[in-house]
Amino acid sequence: MDSSRITLRLYRSTDVDDVLSWASDDRITRSTHFSTLTSKEDALNFIDKSSIPWRRSICIDDRSIGMVVARPGSGDDRCRAEIGYVLGVEYWGQGITPEAVKMAIPLILEEFPEIVRLQALSNAEHKASHRVLEKAGFIKDDMDSSRISLRPFKLTDVDDMMLWAGDDRVTQTIRWNTFTSKGEALTFIKDVCIPHPWRRSICIDDRSIGFVSVFPGSGDDRNRADVGYAVAFEYWGQGIGTEAVKMTVPQVYSEFPEVIRLQALVDVENKASQRVLEKVGFIKEGKLRKYGYHKGKLVDLFMYSLLSTESIY
Repeated sequence: MDSSRITLRLYRSTDVDDVLSWASDDRITRSTHFSTLTSKEDALNFIDKSSIPWRRSICIDDRSIGMVVARPGSGDDRCRAEIGYVLGVEYWGQGITPEAVKMAIPLILEEFPEIVRLQALSNAEHKASHRVLEKAGFIKDDMDSSRISLRPFKLTDVDDMMLWAGDDRVTQTIRWNTFTSKGEALTFIKDVCIPHPWRRSICIDDRSIGFVSVFPGSGDDRNRADVGYAVAFEYWGQGIGTEAVKMTVPQVYSEFPEVIRLQALVDVENKASQRVLEKVGFIKEGKLRKYGYHKGKLVDLFMYSLLSTESIY
């Protein structure tokens, strides 16, 4: 493959057929955070309605064969951005993706001058993706996304749960109060977590470091579900909350087929939680002024949502 044939450019609506040719392939989308496209309409929406801040089509002779994306952080995270990529199966193994990522790096750093770190999460089993990053010059960090898992809570999680549920820094943003005893945590697991419609422990190496919960509506509200989450303080800023919510989305839509909308209410001051949702692909719908009380304080909230027809990043 002559590298001069490889280019990066913005998407155009005329790319629809080329995009559908690779984005409709399950072999590709099984390793991405967007669903397999099934129609030209899906492909047009994919091209026209993405909210990803930086996305470029990987082209051979100006035909779209994949993409490179970057999502810069904001606030205290503005120094870094997450990068991702995908390529049509027929072009695998030809060195195109490493070349495309190398081309993307200076473009991203020039466009976002505050960024000093590019990072990527890659499944431990996805050896090809590891090679892409290594060939592009990325260095493997200690946190491997394959170590992150979701599972139902167990009574034996009580000690691990106390480490984060007994931390005021964690509980200040969630509805329940800081636990002060092991007995309190055990009762919570037994009476709340285990019978909950959908609550999962976020685990690193099968040790509980947080939770994701989803509460589906009923009756005329059965089309939507509320999402909540928290991660132990020592794991903040490592992308674990984002990865856990990304893992949650397809599981919930599979287990609750009537749910077509996931939504989350976030305090306007909770920038970190807002970034989690935005990195997953949730859309900020608006501000709900003086919407409710949080631990005795009347607060403004942002409403975020993600529809089952929309892609996660």
